[in-house]
Amino acid sequence: EIEEDDDDDDDDDASEDDGVIPARRPAKRLRDVLKGFHFLLTKVDAKVAADLITSMGGKVAESVEEAHRLSIKGCDVLVIADRPRTTKKYMFSLARGLSPLKLGFLQECRRQRMLVDPSPFTIPFGVPLDQTKAVPLPSRWNSLVERNFLQPLAQRKRVLSGRTFAVSSVSPKASRQLKAIIQEAGAKVVVLEPSSSSSSSKQASPDDYYCVICNNADDAAKGSSSSSSSKRKRTERVVFAWVVECLQTQKLVGFQTAHYDFTLIA
Repeated sequence: EIEEDDDDDDDDDASEDDGVIPARRPAKRLRDVLKGFHFLLTKVDAKVAADLITSMGGKVAESVEEAHRLSIKGCDVLVIADRPRTTKKYMFSLARGLSPLKLGFLQECRRQRMLVDPSPFTIPFGVPLDQTKAVPLPSRWNSLVERNFLQPLAQRKRVLSGRTFAVSSVSPKASRQLKAIIQEAGAKVVVLEPSSSSSSSKQASPDDYYCVICNNADDAAKGSSSSSSSKRKRTERVVFAWVVECLQTQKLVGFQTAHYDFTLIA
């Protein structure tokens, strides 16, 4: 089951990163410890987390869309969660090849007045539908946390890189969230209007899409008919759970696996 994030607001403009390198030694001023960092919060006490972040000079991103705008600008964006989740905010982190961090990371940064080693606070990837155990952390994680910044994987190394996807949802907000997450995973994205037809000259041919991703099954029933218009092949329509499965395993999975069928009949 795909979880929903707590209510967020995507109207705030993304702020500029000032490029300050966080201290690896106790900072003279507490408000410099997380200066230049932005955080997405999912399923944690928002007030407690926000107070910790702002007291150390960090900022809270209110939505996946805002975090994506910050990411495009080159800002450092981390996700704080309580445990493995399937919320879109959680998926934002996995799309970039990074595990979210527990609240204890912020608490320890404040206690030591410095950016601490995040590895003890990383949350294991969730359990994919086709497995019984949680997925190990990405092989590159240990080298990532040794850098001055907690940097995501390069775009070309992310799990959906080199492909073009279409997203379709009757909800504009859901479409924006899907687009942000899939782009963060390294892919190109075309947003299909629910009423769009395959004859639209402004959109790519269905054959150009790896698949059409719908927020849920209802979107498939109400969405575009473009996936079935191609005479050469049928472009699959899949639910967002397929993206979750790819991100949790950090690999491209099949549309139909041994235990689950992600495809939709439009």
